[in-house]
Amino acid sequence: MSQIPIPEDRHFRPRLLGYDPQKSRPWLERTVYSAYVFVFWLIVIGTYAGVPALFGALGWDSGWGFVLMRTLQVVLLFLLSAVIALLLILLLRKYLGKVQERYGPMHYGPAGGIQTVFDALKLLAKEDFVPAAADVLTFRLAPAITFVASFAMFAVIPFASGWVLADTNVGLIYLIAVSTLSAYGVLLGGVSSGNKWALIGALRAGAQMVSYEIPLALVFLTVAVWSGTLSLGGIVDAQLGLWNFLPLALPFVLYVIASLAELKHIPFDFPEAESELIAGYNVEYSGMSFAFFFLAEFVELFLLPALIVVFFFGGWHGPLFGLEPGSLAAGALESLYFTAKTAVWVWIFLWIRATLPRYRDDQLMEFAWKAMIPLALFGLVLAAYLRLIWR
Repeated sequence: MSQIPIPEDRHFRPRLLGYDPQKSRPWLERTVYSAYVFVFWLIVIGTYAGVPALFGALGWDSGWGFVLMRTLQVVLLFLLSAVIALLLILLLRKYLGKVQERYGPMHYGPAGGIQTVFDALKLLAKEDFVPAAADVLTFRLAPAITFVASFAMFAVIPFASGWVLADTNVGLIYLIAVSTLSAYGVLLGGVSSGNKWALIGALRAGAQMVSYEIPLALVFLTVAVWSGTLSLGGIVDAQLGLWNFLPLALPFVLYVIASLAELKHIPFDFPEAESELIAGYNVEYSGMSFAFFFLAEFVELFLLPALIVVFFFGGWHGPLFGLEPGSLAAGALESLYFTAKTAVWVWIFLWIRATLPRYRDDQLMEFAWKAMIPLALFGLVLAAYLRLIWR
């Protein structure tokens, strides 16, 4: 093959003058990733520390001032979700390129660092097309329902001690309720498209998401039984002496598997199987409607690993090096610990997506009902028994 002549006009030429794609520049890629993470961290600090401090100093922390403060925090969290999606899409494309021995994004920005920004601008500029056979209202609502279901999970995620939008005593119940809404968005999007491939993808997605939400909810209840609270902050505080992944090893493994199924990533990507369904339930979507499906998927790619950290790996806990608990510096350091732990699990999810093959649909459903649910029930009973004899 190396002897086959290549016409001169077919030779690969990079678009940026002086950039050689054959020459690896890992330091440049790391700089780009660090810039994204730094922006992410600044938004987290501004949302959970800066905005409350500003409104408290102005005396606007009650009444309509409190409503305005929460509104501003929600806007910042929406910006945070956009930064998360841009970073994770870039990381996924870069990592898949390395695993498959090909080039990832490399033309736009340093080491291709703003490729996903241009992709987002492209989606903003594209026509938001509605098929003639589609149910217009349902077709429009489906992406919004899917994104809101994912975005609403931010309300109870504790990034540090006291850094949570709604520190409710029923945070786990809230998560179970909100996480089920995304299945409605996917189902409505596929059914309302007037396309048989989208319909098949939606039915696959509905069956898969409902089936794996059952063991996921059972794992949530197992963690609540073991920790003695439904509050996510309380669950993190209960892990001061021992992280839950040791005594709850079985629920931990079940949660990781069920999370992969909820994300609809390989090896559980049947709703979007390109080789079988073209694109799945969102095949008829374009422009910003498609972007909201995509944004919800990558926001969940951050939130589900974040919940692994909250439930099993001590949340924000780490050495404070003499900093006063509750101070801005301590909160920033705790949020850094939380982000670092979450980043490790995001990378593990990307690694699984890049290396494992897709299973058959019948194998997926059989595994959920014959293995995952019985094991999750066993883990729940075992956790209740161990709590009685140990605590």
